[in-house]
Amino acid sequence: MADTPNAVSATSNQRDDASSSVESTQSLQVKSNTRPLTPRRPPLHQIYALPVPIRTFPLPSFYPNNPISLFHVVYAWVSQLVSPPVEPSVSHQGTWSPETRSVHISDPKSIRALWEQGFFGKGNYSRSEPNWLKREQTRRGERKGHVAENLTTQRREERKMMKWDRARKEQEAIQRTRLQEAWVAPVGPMELLALPNSQEDLKPAYSNNSMNGGSIQGLLMNGLEAIDETTDRPTFNGTALSPTITAVATVAEVVSDEKDATSALPGVNGDSSGSGIPMGVSKRRKSVRFSPTVESATFKLSDPPSPHHGAQPSGSIDETLLNGSSSLSRLAGLGLPEPLLEGNNTSKTNSGADIQLVDKEHLQLCLEEVFYLVFALGALTVLDPVTSKPLTASDLFTLCRQTSYIPPRQANLQPDDPFLVHYAVYHHFRSLGWVTRPGIKFGVDWMLYNRGPVFSHAEFAIIVLPAYTDAWWKAEGRQSPRKSWHWLHTLNRVQTTALKTLVLVYVDIPPPFEDGLGAAEILKRYRVREFIVKRWLSNRNRD
Repeated sequence: MADTPNAVSATSNQRDDASSSVESTQSLQVKSNTRPLTPRRPPLHQIYALPVPIRTFPLPSFYPNNPISLFHVVYAWVSQLVSPPVEPSVSHQGTWSPETRSVHISDPKSIRALWEQGFFGKGNYSRSEPNWLKREQTRRGERKGHVAENLTTQRREERKMMKWDRARKEQEAIQRTRLQEAWVAPVGPMELLALPNSQEDLKPAYSNNSMNGGSIQGLLMNGLEAIDETTDRPTFNGTALSPTITAVATVAEVVSDEKDATSALPGVNGDSSGSGIPMGVSKRRKSVRFSPTVESATFKLSDPPSPHHGAQPSGSIDETLLNGSSSLSRLAGLGLPEPLLEGNNTSKTNSGADIQLVDKEHLQLCLEEVFYLVFALGALTVLDPVTSKPLTASDLFTLCRQTSYIPPRQANLQPDDPFLVHYAVYHHFRSLGWVTRPGIKFGVDWMLYNRGPVFSHAEFAIIVLPAYTDAWWKAEGRQSPRKSWHWLHTLNRVQTTALKTLVLVYVDIPPPFEDGLGAAEILKRYRVREFIVKRWLSNRNRD
């Protein structure tokens, strides 16, 4: 009988738990039903699934304990042997630009495909990813969401303001410390006599409100009116100052002059003995009153219109400015026809409402990226800008070699030309699975990303150096370019600050070869050697 109340209480607790779970389930269902359905963007690993713009068809896995998997492997192998898939399935087109020494791709689908499948090229209006249209739509409010470059700019501005605020607090702390250290207790006889004896001595020297309030305010108002009525404004270095700056300077002069004048007066309120001025009060500093409105020194489009424009010497505003006819009359006096002026005026007024955004950004590919897509992958076709005919791989190879020289060469191409040396390194790391991007931002030749700039920062910074190790070059007396220790330490310090590892890549240059060789035969003669450079720290790199 003693266990009955416990059983009843346990049953009641179970009922309460069941009812609460039912209520929570209903509330969750209500919340899920009331939540707005917004389309989610696919995850990044699905958008950037392909490392290059071609697809691969690996054979399915074989499991010894599952005999059906063997038939699956055989079927996939036979089907690919009988009818092999055609890859690349899509061939992108680009136009050669001799001015920029690169290839431009204007098709939006090709731009997105080459960026999402290997991170090739950069937008000509963007830092890397071609998203100029998205940024403009987001800025105008026509598109919801965020853009990576806008977030980067916002973070940089926030970091800059944080540094300014931190510097301001440090300066304030230094100033407070200096004031505390500069204060010395009055221990001398003269210092003790100069201290006030009572609260009456701490009151201001001039207790008359008419002197402080009326005269100063009247002088200030007269000074400001005189500023507005004057036509000749004061100048600084030959430049006329604005009314606001002039008013500030006049206020400072009035306050300082008034204090000097009152100190020289024989007396206040008819007292000529000067007893109204206490002798024990220390000398006061001149105070300066600043105007609450400060005009910017530079003109910005976002600044509001200045109220001083169009003001006449008498202070009134010209009525022709209100009617909008003065500017037309002035321009008509210069000889411009009125219809032209009206057309320009209407185009400016309607430009903000009728402009339709057109995506004029194109993808820009460097020489190494172009030849890799044409020669190694076959996913790109380069058109001649004059004839609009596609260039063959051999013609493009010769064109890239000629263009890599500054100025371009038509003959006398050497085995150590810049294109061959840099393409050997680019092809080497692309074949190893690295996403290779230009590294001019960090002062190097190439940057190596594990999966791409969308997923993580670059891990390695590549410097390409030609090496003349062949016997033919030694017989000719050709030596590798010499670099100073100062150059190496500077470069390594920059990469270490950016959390990147510096890699020196030496390319062994072969002796001169015949002109009739193809690109494959020429590239086989180059060898690539890698050396990682790290800073030696005594507290970290001990034996």
